[in-house]
Amino acid sequence: MFIRKTRKKDPATQKDYFAYQLVESIRTEKGPRQQILLNLGSNLELDQKELKLLANRIEEIAAGQQTLLAYSEKIESLAQRYATRLIRNLSKPLPEQKETASVPEYTALDLNTISHEEARTVGTEHLLLETAKQLKIPEKLKECKLSDKQVKIALASIIARAAFPASERGTYLWLLSQSGLGELLEIDFQSIPLNRFYEISDILLKHKKELETHIAQRQRQLHGVSDTIILYDLTNTYLEGRAEKNPKGKFGVSKEKRKDCPLVTLGLVLNQKGFLTRSEFLEGNVSEPKTLQSAISALHSSEDLFKPTIAMDAGIATEENLQWLSENGYGYVVSSRKKAPPGNLSKEVHSVGKDFVKVKELFIEGRKEKWLHCESPAKERKASSMKAAFQQRFEADLKRASAALSKPRGTKKLEKVLERVGRIKEKHRSISSCYCVEVIPTEDGQKAKEIRWELLEEKFEEKLTGTYYLRSNLLEKNGKELWELYNTMHVVETAFRFMKSNLGMRPVYHQKEKRVDGHLWITILAYSLIQNVLYLLNAKGINHSWKTIHTYLNSRVRVTTTARTQEQKQLYLRSTTKAEGNHLQIYQALELSPEILKAKKALL
Repeated sequence: MFIRKTRKKDPATQKDYFAYQLVESIRTEKGPRQQILLNLGSNLELDQKELKLLANRIEEIAAGQQTLLAYSEKIESLAQRYATRLIRNLSKPLPEQKETASVPEYTALDLNTISHEEARTVGTEHLLLETAKQLKIPEKLKECKLSDKQVKIALASIIARAAFPASERGTYLWLLSQSGLGELLEIDFQSIPLNRFYEISDILLKHKKELETHIAQRQRQLHGVSDTIILYDLTNTYLEGRAEKNPKGKFGVSKEKRKDCPLVTLGLVLNQKGFLTRSEFLEGNVSEPKTLQSAISALHSSEDLFKPTIAMDAGIATEENLQWLSENGYGYVVSSRKKAPPGNLSKEVHSVGKDFVKVKELFIEGRKEKWLHCESPAKERKASSMKAAFQQRFEADLKRASAALSKPRGTKKLEKVLERVGRIKEKHRSISSCYCVEVIPTEDGQKAKEIRWELLEEKFEEKLTGTYYLRSNLLEKNGKELWELYNTMHVVETAFRFMKSNLGMRPVYHQKEKRVDGHLWITILAYSLIQNVLYLLNAKGINHSWKTIHTYLNSRVRVTTTARTQEQKQLYLRSTTKAEGNHLQIYQALELSPEILKAKKALL
């Protein structure tokens, strides 16, 4: 073998450049000929002597020979990379074993030379790739004018986010060293620079609206799920760094309690089965109620004959939004952030849910709404536990402040004690309003001599109860039906939790707006693949979490077995581990073949 340097011309720019090829001389009927084994690209940056060493080392690795020379780190790294590609190129699929006419093939091996190398996971990757094909995402990407290579990189980014949540750099390293996704996509990620993954994030974001519409329509076609209920909610994630180049990065109320970091907000519109309908990337300090009208308006035109029911939490269900929904022909069922108006409770009680929530209808004269009075035993138990904990912590801080009045170096000045009590009340504002706290000054008014507090029983009982109210303009539905409609809200809450805990949505390390939005968009695309898998499995009675499925399938790997034959040739056998019980259960439910890539062999 040797490396040949060839002058070529770029057809696009008409500029000359040099390309390197790994070549071997072979004998033919027409005499000696040169056969190209591998194209090595145009960026080797090696002198003639180093090219010879590289060719020798590639030949040694491919033939399984022991080296006598110490090669430089650069030569060794390149040789290992190109030898792997060479073996893959020279490998041929094993003949299919037919039941009627299978032809056995025997080879004598030296057992002492058998080894296994280049193990790469393919189980989870194969499942997600088949799901992407089922949703026709590759075809849609091609419609968006992405090249074949860009489509493969885009699929790799999305699948990696679902199988190995990480940054673009983390994804790139995983694809190079741990995953067999490159084999599944028939692309060598070693030859693709890291920057291509940042670029594909920008491209996917550019086509967000088209992809979003396509995925929503495709899931409706596949599963026959109509958007009878729309679930809308917001969450936020925090950015590492100052995010000065991202106008969406704003300080606000962090749901992760990260008040020290700028935030961005994600708005999701899902249907009742958890499938994506629409998403928005908003400023971190956005006011929740103001986002609803734009999000819902984008889904349906004024000419639509059918409009879904909107379910949302109390934070978004302002009077203005509810009035807008009614005026535009939308039904709604929402949690109320205030007490119901005076009315009469019905005697009929609906017991609903696993927790046997008691639901009663509330009759209110002159209202075009139906209100529900809901009592949840589980919520009551949780509220009682939380109240007891809040009460204990608040009183403990007051006792410490009171004890300091009698200590030699304790805070005694009246002004300082009042400040301290104020800070305690602010710290425990969820329970402090249920107390009457009084600081008693000394006769001269300079110091505090006592801190007294009293629990206001009425306010305390009203705090954190198991009772809540729902309201709806769907007057034809009864209490049970309305409660069940609202209870679908847990779908969007589960989706947010899943993205944050399983798909690496937080924190975000990018600083530029388009990169942050691209990171969130790829996360949503990954969620769409996983939700499709979970929905299909759930329909077949398999209720595993994604973490469990991922753990099961990760045990399926692609591995190369090498050995020395009796004829002193090097055998390479690239194959996938066999599907086992848990794997087969998942494949059967999803109607997928358990075969992942055919076995290939090479004799060198």
